[in-house]
Amino acid sequence: MATTETPDPIHVVVLHSEQPLTADPAEAHPGCRVTVLTDGAPTAVSEEVELPDVVSMPRSEWADQLARWARGGRIDVVTGDRACRQVCAELRSGLGLAPGSTALADL
Repeated sequence: MATTETPDPIHVVVLHSEQPLTADPAEAHPGCRVTVLTDGAPTAVSEEVELPDVVSMPRSEWADQLARWARGGRIDVVTGDRACRQVCAELRSGLGLAPGSTALADL
């Protein structure tokens, strides 16, 4: 008898620094676990949208935190914040993720 296993959801990490989110990133990634990782105050991430999970830490700690999350399962790293595009590309590369998927439109 065969069993059907549901794969663990992808953990999508949205990088944030300056530009407030104007849409819920979970809506752009249905079925995924979504976390906003910011180097600012959690309250500065969005005034319009209630976000599922926000983690605030210095940007210098992001790579280590992403590596910890990646050990727990599949991960993707995106951003809609112009101030995070370069670091997003670097972090994606460090995690072995394909380049070019760093932008998260309409957030």
